[in-house]
Amino acid sequence: MYRIRPLSAVGTDSSAATRAALIEAAGPLFADIGFEASRTRDIADKAKANVSAINYHFGSKMGLYQAVIKQQAEEINSSYPLETESVRQEEPAVRLQWLVHNLLRRVLTSHEEHRIKICVREFVEPTEALDFLVKEIVSQQYDIMRSVVTAVLGREASLEELNRFTVSVVSQCFHYGMAEPMLTRLGVKIPQTEAEINVLAEHIARFSLAGIVASSKSA
Repeated sequence: MYRIRPLSAVGTDSSAATRAALIEAAGPLFADIGFEASRTRDIADKAKANVSAINYHFGSKMGLYQAVIKQQAEEINSSYPLETESVRQEEPAVRLQWLVHNLLRRVLTSHEEHRIKICVREFVEPTEALDFLVKEIVSQQYDIMRSVVTAVLGREASLEELNRFTVSVVSQCFHYGMAEPMLTRLGVKIPQTEAEINVLAEHIARFSLAGIVASSKSA
């Protein structure tokens, strides 16, 4: 088990700055070439820090990797929240529209940024940090997704059924980011602007809503 050393234990402002610099330097490397290929020496040099600072602040290279994942995932979640207190008070269809829109914004607005690449890389080429990512970040996000689907469904459903609906909605959004090279070769236009993302979000939300409602009526 790798543990990230808490910032409060670091002490001085310069130490806090070094910690932040290491996270900033490591992010692009982890995203572009992966955890294994990223060298602590390169990270430290880029951060203008000693290699020993990685162990001091994070316990290990894996501890640094987890710190990068946590910070960047939290930034994404904050920039594109899947639900807010005010949205939670809206009708289920509105909550679904918001959810889909911000999932797409996460995937498409920042798809060229290293902060989303790390999470995607971890999904397709998992390291031992995947358990950390799921526990600390993904599980809470998935609970939000499932609660929105539950509201749209409007009836009792088994956990297995809720998972199928939830994964179906989420997969439509992530496919545009994770399968972009293939989709573009098939002539599928990947939305680039906010207006184009809105159009796609409306389609996915409408399509998903119709499927969920139809299932509810046939139950």
